[in-house]
Amino acid sequence: MSPTALSPPDRRTVMGIVATVCASAAWGKARAAEVEPQQFARFGEPLDVSRIRPGDWQVYVIDDDPVVVRRRTPAEIATVRAEPSASLIDPARDEERAPGDGEWLVVSATCTHAGCRVVGGLGDFNGWACFCHGSVFDLSGRVRSGPAKTNLPVVRHRFRDGALLLQAG
Repeated sequence: MSPTALSPPDRRTVMGIVATVCASAAWGKARAAEVEPQQFARFGEPLDVSRIRPGDWQVYVIDDDPVVVRRRTPAEIATVRAEPSASLIDPARDEERAPGDGEWLVVSATCTHAGCRVVGGLGDFNGWACFCHGSVFDLSGRVRSGPAKTNLPVVRHRFRDGALLLQAG
């Protein structure tokens, strides 16, 4: 295909590039970061999460969708569990989103507003931020501000023999 046959990129593509550049610049300022660059996996495939330290996270791409596995610290858990859920845009208790001791949270990394990818460790709540339109999510993946009206979806999961298994649907 010749260069003249290419059509100009659409707004979403340009915003994605801008978001990637901004996220890369801000990444150095984000205190944690991913354990490794995103990894590819499948639902039901055992994921070794032993290298994720408390306060850090790992992004996996499952069937072309980014999923974040976040290991939260006791202080992070206490902060999100102290927030009255009735005051939230999309009320949800953290105990329902990260059952048990709440250490592990597994959510989609796709913004519920327009499908852009969210970036971890940023925003007023140190959860996730969407550079496309400005939505901000807390450490439970609950929407706190911006055009998004719903929380980041929780990905069903379970542990087996020390490995994390993500479950479809």
